[in-house]
Amino acid sequence: MTPPSPTDATSSDNASDDGAGQREQTIADSAERATRDPFAAINEVYTDPALVAVFEGLRAAVRGEQPHVWSALNDSARLRAVYDTGLLEPGPHPEVDQIVGLTIDAVGIPNAALNMITDVEQVNAAIASRSGDIGDQRTHSLPDSLCVYTVVSGSPLVIDDIADHPVLRDHSAATSGVVGAYIGIPIIDNAGHPVGTLCAWDTQPHHWSSGEVQIMTDLADVVQNVIFDK
Repeated sequence: MTPPSPTDATSSDNASDDGAGQREQTIADSAERATRDPFAAINEVYTDPALVAVFEGLRAAVRGEQPHVWSALNDSARLRAVYDTGLLEPGPHPEVDQIVGLTIDAVGIPNAALNMITDVEQVNAAIASRSGDIGDQRTHSLPDSLCVYTVVSGSPLVIDDIADHPVLRDHSAATSGVVGAYIGIPIIDNAGHPVGTLCAWDTQPHHWSSGEVQIMTDLADVVQNVIFDK
């Protein structure tokens, strides 16, 4: 076998140097992006739309800006769709009340609700609880809402253990002990506007199986049909 020539060794060394240089440049670029935008690296790691919406909300709070994804809350067509449902008015709303009541049995979870999201608050349209204690508060500010992330992203938000969530572990729903596990499925009108969320939650951590996610998705479809296909 012919031994490698000195020029071969030099080429190998150069290639190694080039590779190391590229890695160092990548690290430097990432560090620079993180310095300019502390959420940039996070957004590169997490691709779930609902989780990205959480990070976008944090970015907005830090910068005092409203990113494009969150501006969707103020879209006039979306808001018109929310108000046109009639679900912002105090209930009862028999058809959706019945579906939300069935949800806790179908999924086997203690609490479920249909929440509508305006540009300023979350409004409870229907709620069911195994304990029977549903409380009197129908509205919550958006910073206290989990459903807002589902609406902003237009995608399900699934949390097995909120205390272990990379961001939402410090959310008021978590720190108050009200929510340990949560699932929210967006309710979307015929024009594609997310108006609210069919959600379920437990005060304890809960692993959401693929079957449970599918049941929630199917029930959200039923809610959409009831609301928008009358």
